[in-house]
Amino acid sequence: MIRWYRVRKTWAYSKSQKGAYKILDNAKQCADQNPGYKVFDADGKVVYEPKAAEPEVKVPFLVRVSVPDLNIRTGPGTDYPRTGMFTGIGTFTIMEVKDGKGSSEGRGRLKSGAGWIALSLVKRV
Repeated sequence: MIRWYRVRKTWAYSKSQKGAYKILDNAKQCADQNPGYKVFDADGKVVYEPKAAEPEVKVPFLVRVSVPDLNIRTGPGTDYPRTGMFTGIGTFTIMEVKDGKGSSEGRGRLKSGAGWIALSLVKRV
């Protein structure tokens, strides 16, 4: 017996169907390309729902540092060495954001070119 995977907005709304696939990976690919769509099995159960895309961070933006000894690193994470410099207290411009080890908010590249700082330790202005 062939099991079909259907790509729809909801199981009940059959007119929203984008396709029916024998191969789950093909159905997942279709759902990924169509925001708001899910993959359903033959019983109407959701077997795949694409994760919402992370919102893109608009750069540049300003941050306020309130500690005098915030480390600046050579790359976006604690797995990169410190530059030996600190930001000091003040307002700084962030030009790029990347995920980085040691900061839940990611790492920001300073406009000055001095390096990267942990965004979880600063306040966005």
